[in-house]
Amino acid sequence: MRLKHLQTNRQFMIGNSIVFIGVIFVVVLFIYLSLRMQAQKSDHHYYNEVYNIGLVQGFAGHDFTVYMNDSIVFDGTITQEPQRIEVKRFAEETSLLIVNKATEQVVVFELPNDGGTFSFERNDEEISMR
Repeated sequence: MRLKHLQTNRQFMIGNSIVFIGVIFVVVLFIYLSLRMQAQKSDHHYYNEVYNIGLVQGFAGHDFTVYMNDSIVFDGTITQEPQRIEVKRFAEETSLLIVNKATEQVVVFELPNDGGTFSFERNDEEISMR
């Protein structure tokens, strides 16, 4: 009778071991897939496009800060016109912000993803793209 009792315990332990190995396999699989997806998301995109920004008229003698997305690309007094700024594309979407430091006026321009040359002029505190 004792022999039958040991056989039941043995089958129970084998069953538990199989379930344990299955659970470990599933956990390792999910961790692997999670890390793989995270690596794909964090791949940095490198862009070849270049933006040539020209502040051509009405900017001389004034303090401006020019941002591309959230990065400052120019900060200071514009001493000569045209002021040329060359920036390589670094993000999927690109916005150009021109901030007049004296009036704290912010003007936002959406730029196309294929780069290019853009000229801006200032008339009576209004900044426009040519």
